[in-house]
Amino acid sequence: MKALVLSGGGSKGSYQIGVWKALNRLHIKFDIVTGTSAGALNGALITQNTFFRALSTWKKINFKLLFGEDAIESNKQLDIYKMYGKNIIKNGGMNATEIESIIREALNIKKFYKSKINYGLVTYNLSAMKPLELEKKDIKEDQLVDYLMASATCYPAFQKKDIDGSKYIDGGFYDNLPINLALKMGADDIIAVDLRAPGLKRITHQKDNVNITIIKPHNKLTNFLNFYEEGNIRNIKLGYNDTMKVFHKYEGKYFTFKKGHLEKNRLLHQETYDYIIKKVLNSPSLIQAIRNILHITSTSKTNSKDEIFLKIVETTGKSFSLDETKIYSYKQFNKLLKKELKAYLKGKEITSKKIKTIIDLIKLLQDNKIKELRKKALLTPLELLQAIYLYTLYEV
Repeated sequence: MKALVLSGGGSKGSYQIGVWKALNRLHIKFDIVTGTSAGALNGALITQNTFFRALSTWKKINFKLLFGEDAIESNKQLDIYKMYGKNIIKNGGMNATEIESIIREALNIKKFYKSKINYGLVTYNLSAMKPLELEKKDIKEDQLVDYLMASATCYPAFQKKDIDGSKYIDGGFYDNLPINLALKMGADDIIAVDLRAPGLKRITHQKDNVNITIIKPHNKLTNFLNFYEEGNIRNIKLGYNDTMKVFHKYEGKYFTFKKGHLEKNRLLHQETYDYIIKKVLNSPSLIQAIRNILHITSTSKTNSKDEIFLKIVETTGKSFSLDETKIYSYKQFNKLLKKELKAYLKGKEITSKKIKTIIDLIKLLQDNKIKELRKKALLTPLELLQAIYLYTLYEV
């Protein structure tokens, strides 16, 4: 049986909505869904198969909803921690009543229980000091929202959830990626979405011949306590892109490229790029030193070229702050880089030390000052490779 396993992660949970969108696009269905915390909430909406309701739900969750007049507008991590800290001192943690009302509105109890998808969640009974793993059949209809909220009660940021006189807290205190629960429920083919958020993981792989595919973010998501709409939208896009890359529909690591476009880009520019590299470095030992500095691990010549080229392309995109959520053709990506480069060469103000270094290196390349470039090779190896790539684009 195929299972979808969703980790906890607070506001990072919006990433899982993007994963769900991609899995729908890929026509991948599930027999089982298990989740912890935000993953438990998303899992319930996936079980009842209401994608657009889930999307709408995540757009409603924000600081104003959570904190009312005490909400802050800052997205700085320290300011957010201070806001939660003040609330913990004042109220013993966030009262999740408003979120609970949104979850009640989003859930369709009939659809959830009639769904052919089995469902499981993890929470932690603080009163009894023991975890609780529940399947759909174990949860009474009138207590479904209670246990969903219990699983998602990120203590101490949120107040403990009371159910039948017992206090419950976030399932992440026991198992933040409930693969084991999915195995207990009969799964032998698992797609697990790991948000890389705080929490314990208890992956024991109790069955033989279980296929486990992990989807996880490579780009930085919102802080798990930082709820704001723009962050949720970004997370959703990254979740979609990463999933499509895991299933080989797109390419890249930090950026997303159409299938086959990284190779097209490399083949188009590799000859010119290699010629400039050899001209500038002109030393096997210097080239190897740069490989070591950049942690290039592949021993295969072809894979090594691919690894180096991808690293240069993506780090250049990061240096020039290209949008990490877009899906690029290599032509679109390079066009944006060339546009930025031309602006800086024509006198656009440089506020980044990294960009200043790259622009200075490009000017040395333009002036054919090879000796100076060699001197800088070991001091700024990555910036040099980025500069050569940009110079290649500029010249082609």
